[in-house]
Amino acid sequence: MKLIDRMVEKKNDLSYRLKIHIRKKAIKQFEKKLELLQKKISDYPKDELEAFVAEEEKEIIKSYRNKSIGALLALLGFNIF
Repeated sequence: MKLIDRMVEKKNDLSYRLKIHIRKKAIKQFEKKLELLQKKISDYPKDELEAFVAEEEKEIIKSYRNKSIGALLALLGFNIF
């Protein structure tokens, strides 16, 4: 049982670290968009900021999913390009 518990703990730790990584990347992307729009973070209320960052997170997850599917297809020998 200890082995299973450690595996579950490692899985949870890895998924938590991945969520943190995605969150940080989403915040950086949103800050870049704000720079292009010449806006400041203080121009938006907190709930709007959360919504914008959540949207960026969705885009990052989508891009990771597409890249992993492409890598899997390439590994299997399919050419998608």
